Amino acid sequence: MSRGRRPGVAVLGAGRLARALVPLLVRAGYRVAAVASRSGRSAKALARRAKGARAGSDLAAAAASAEIVLLAVPDREIAPLARNLARDVADWSGRTALHHAGALGTAPLAPLARRGARVGVLHPLLAPGAGPAAFPGGARARIEGDAPARRTAERMARDLGLVPFRLPSRPGGPDRAAYHAAASLASNDVVALLAAAVDLLRDAGLSERSALAALIPLARGAVDRIGEEGPARALTGPVARGDARTLRAQLRRLARLDRDALRAHLALSARLLRLAASAGRLDRAGREEIRRAIEEARRGPARGGAV
Repeated sequence: MSRGRRPGVAVLGAGRLARALVPLLVRAGYRVAAVASRSGRSAKALARRAKGARAGSDLAAAAASAEIVLLAVPDREIAPLARNLARDVADWSGRTALHHAGALGTAPLAPLARRGARVGVLHPLLAPGAGPAAFPGGARARIEGDAPARRTAERMARDLGLVPFRLPSRPGGPDRAAYHAAASLASNDVVALLAAAVDLLRDAGLSERSALAALIPLARGAVDRIGEEGPARALTGPVARGDARTLRAQLRRLARLDRDALRAHLALSARLLRLAASAGRLDRAGREEIRRAIEEARRGPARGGAV
């Protein structure tokens, strides 16, 4: 589709995702016809980034003004919003409604489908920032929906610099729960792990800023190595080396400082042990030493108090 023929878009919502989408839509040649949210003030601030876009708190009026309607609202608000839009906008024929929730399919949009809308999902597989680099190169987007909606979502994903993909079909439908859990492990849980690591360095006497300055390049390097070599070859650290002495020292210190971090480190060390063993990184003696260190820490001190 040429840039001049790209359809008009209504963005419903003014949160982080909407703030990332609007400038990218404009840059890709889409006409942002309207931006609407319950906070008209937020919608107006966002609409300034799209020349000619109408702004306000009337979501139905915004939806009625465009060929593509993006429901860029929190997951729990998608179904109620779709019901309200189906009630307030009678004719949805010729329109495509897309939501962006990774854990959901098209069921929340069923009221719009019954009104004639093409319905689908465009879920960017990343945590968007703001500005023109909101979607980094190579980022994926999960696509789902009826055939016309999928085509629209795939085209929009590519226009925004995303690589569209679909989950394989299963008898019970795509495994969205596993997909979304994987996304959470790779993003939200990483945030939690880094927050715990920052706390440990603060206990060691560093400021938060210094701790972040030390840890972020380390984390970024680990991710880069995984991307280049795969998880098994990217392994470093005491588990991969079979260094049970160092691992025991870590676990003893965590037992005193942060029991939640200890539990996380134990679970992840067990996963690292399986990964290292399957990749042939450890001999039998090394595997047994690491396994014993993990099990000792799980049992806790001899006087009781399992981890």
